[in-house]
Amino acid sequence: MRRGNRLIPADDIGQLLTQAVALHQNGQIADAALLYERVLRRVPRQADALHLLGLIKDQTGAPAEGIALIAQAIAVDGGQPVFRLNLGRILERLNRWAEAAEAYAQAVRLAPFEAEHHRLAAHAATKAGRLDAAAAYLRRMLSLHPNNGDWALALGDVQYDRGRWVEAAGAYGAAVALLPDPTLAAYNLGMSLRNAGRLSEAVAALRIAARHAPLLQEVWEQLLSLHHTSGSDADAAAAGRILLALAPGHGPAAKLMGSACRRLGDAEVAARWLARSVRLDPFDPEISLVLGALRHERGNFAGAERCYRHALALAPASAAALVGHGVTLAGFGRRGEAEAAMRHAVRLVPDDPDTAVNAGSVSHAVRHCSRTEGATVTGEYEKAGDALGWFRRALALRPDSAFAWTNVGAVMADAGRGEEAAVVLHRALAIGAADHEASAWSNLGLACMITGLHAEAVAAFRKSLDIVPGDAAMRSNLLFCLCFTEEAALGEVFAEHRAFERFVRPATRRPPAAPRMPDADRRLRIGYLSPDFQRYPGPGYHFLLPPLTHHDRTGFEIYCYYNDRREDEATRRFREIADGWRACAHLSDEALDAQIRADGIDILVDCGGHMARNRMPLFLGRPAPLQISFPLYPNTTGLTAMDYQFADPLFAPPSADELHSEALIRLPGCVLCYRPAESAYHPPERAPGLADGTFTFGSFNNPTKLNASTIALWARVLHAVPRARLMLKWRGLTSSSLGGRLLAQFAALGIAGDRLILSGTTPDPYESYRRIDCGLDPVFANGGTTTCDSLWMGVPVLSIAGTAAISRWGISLLSAVGLPDLVADDDDSYVALAVRLAGDPDLLAAKRDGLRARMQRSPLMDEQGYTRALEAGYREAWRRRCAGLPAAAIALETMS
Repeated sequence: MRRGNRLIPADDIGQLLTQAVALHQNGQIADAALLYERVLRRVPRQADALHLLGLIKDQTGAPAEGIALIAQAIAVDGGQPVFRLNLGRILERLNRWAEAAEAYAQAVRLAPFEAEHHRLAAHAATKAGRLDAAAAYLRRMLSLHPNNGDWALALGDVQYDRGRWVEAAGAYGAAVALLPDPTLAAYNLGMSLRNAGRLSEAVAALRIAARHAPLLQEVWEQLLSLHHTSGSDADAAAAGRILLALAPGHGPAAKLMGSACRRLGDAEVAARWLARSVRLDPFDPEISLVLGALRHERGNFAGAERCYRHALALAPASAAALVGHGVTLAGFGRRGEAEAAMRHAVRLVPDDPDTAVNAGSVSHAVRHCSRTEGATVTGEYEKAGDALGWFRRALALRPDSAFAWTNVGAVMADAGRGEEAAVVLHRALAIGAADHEASAWSNLGLACMITGLHAEAVAAFRKSLDIVPGDAAMRSNLLFCLCFTEEAALGEVFAEHRAFERFVRPATRRPPAAPRMPDADRRLRIGYLSPDFQRYPGPGYHFLLPPLTHHDRTGFEIYCYYNDRREDEATRRFREIADGWRACAHLSDEALDAQIRADGIDILVDCGGHMARNRMPLFLGRPAPLQISFPLYPNTTGLTAMDYQFADPLFAPPSADELHSEALIRLPGCVLCYRPAESAYHPPERAPGLADGTFTFGSFNNPTKLNASTIALWARVLHAVPRARLMLKWRGLTSSSLGGRLLAQFAALGIAGDRLILSGTTPDPYESYRRIDCGLDPVFANGGTTTCDSLWMGVPVLSIAGTAAISRWGISLLSAVGLPDLVADDDDSYVALAVRLAGDPDLLAAKRDGLRARMQRSPLMDEQGYTRALEAGYREAWRRRCAGLPAAAIALETMS
């Protein structure tokens, strides 16, 4: 759409032509052109004849002769404005704008009240670049004829070209009010207001243009751009749909539509628009960058990697493309390539702090994948040294980089240095960068959680969700933390879990998967989805390997979906056991949904709950006909789409049903089946306290579980057994402020530091159990793996049963090995049990002697029986599904 700069049709053009015909119509020719030629041949050298001859010469292709003749006419009679006007017109056609402007200026001086003269002078002055003069002419015109919309439009054009946006808007606004068709004026008004930064007024002006010319593509282009710039994404999407209906091949519009839909949270639609934009404009690297970022956010690393490769093919020196490619390669675990891409990006933009931060994030991510069982806080922090080096570089460039400080805090928290991480993250939040505020709050929540500050962690997680309520990972962080928060009412925690699906969208809009064959007795294909098919850091090795090893392959086909990139010997064992193995950490939820459906999974088993690296949004889309939660997460998932959860009668008494969205399948023996890791260490023949007379209690549980109630109760135990010590072991207790905080908490309760033994992790996790006489279970958040490890090493554990699921691991595990008498009903009986065991060597020996052998014969290690019970649960749940019955509680009677 051409903006302005057009000649307003002259009102007197027709009159001039009529006069010319009249001068020559005395029969000399009928045709106007012939008449002009004949008259000019006979005209004497008088002013009018010279003038008319000059016009004809110009019209017949001899403008130079025409200019000379009219100049002679002016020399003869310089008082005729029309001579100068026509001279100006000829000069215009020759693009000799400066001379034309001068001719028109002379005409204006001769007839200062003729608006048309001002109009022509303004036009020529504009073309000659004399915009101040042009504006003066047009203002004079409008003073003579204030209701002339065309002239107001022309003044707006001149002011626009002068960059005088406010003055231009004033003139265009007048034109909108005066012109019968205000489309052009309204469009130009919108452009002026946009340039003046008055975006809402610009939108209003463009909407006027759209009402008068709804099919005009340029108007919708500008509306789309303005809405996108101002963040009015819903309006941008509406304008974009109209524009793309008018111009389906409009690549930039598809690009902006994708961006708007992405900001509206509709990632699926955004991806479609951006993919269309790439097809329409395959040589724009920016589109591939945006699409790559979107695909990466959605977990589609393969698609993101293709986008970034395409962007780099178009722009090899694009630091943004290298950063995106590096981050995506890190998602695949391709460490060398990822770090090389980031180093290249930093070389291209060495002074950009954000690129340095991204390089550090990639370094941390790819090195994090190599963590092993014997890792210590010091070791983890040293491993993070490259990442911290990049972050220090970023902070040297921009000391107030919230992005950098947030990432420093995340690395510290991941290394177990929670209190130091919290200090750094508070600094990031104090800077106040909106783009990183949600991440900073979420990382602060994690830092507080690992140091046992549950209330503070919950508050931080809620802050992050105030900013991004639909972020699945952050919402899962909150839910997991609430499981450890003793102060949170069970009903409140349940309600929070149920709310997950209100805020988080399903992975796909496909209908729920239906049974391939609704045959209750056919061979079933079971899919286990877990991030823990490895020895460390999750519980998968201990509790998933037993059933996967012993499944009856005549009745069950086993698929494993592994949602992590770390691999060890245990991973290889899981892969060998599985009938189908799918590494899925690099797959988006949508792609994984499609893979599960393509695999024809009958029952999909979630083994992560809301713990780290879970895929809860996937389950919302129901990629399998039946979905069951394996009992590793200590609570309900809260999902309507999760049909069942395994439990046992002690772990989940009848009151638990109303606190689960799933129907409970109660196994007859124990909620879990434990397989110990390979180790050279065996239980000692005698309790270690018998050797030196010092009784040692111990807990190797995650400090997240060591809340104030637990520490207070353990302090009571130590007061009641004055000769006893307490050994605590966890990553970070000896090399960070966490150990100091625990010592201070016990000191405040009258327990001297020399009665506490703090230990970090060791290469073999079983070694340290040989140093303790009796284990102490945390009060609210019972141990799971830790309790099993302790029992395996011949160390009895004192527990206390609560109401929450996380408070009932102890009663389930201890009862399974024949030690229900070590489960206290309350704090007083807990202390009394500790006193009895510490003071009665015979009683302690009765609990310790042969404990490993008893454990091996117990339901807790009956791998065959446990697996048969699981299979019976799968089969009964499947029968109900095939019969069209809703999920309902299932109680299994035996382990056979």
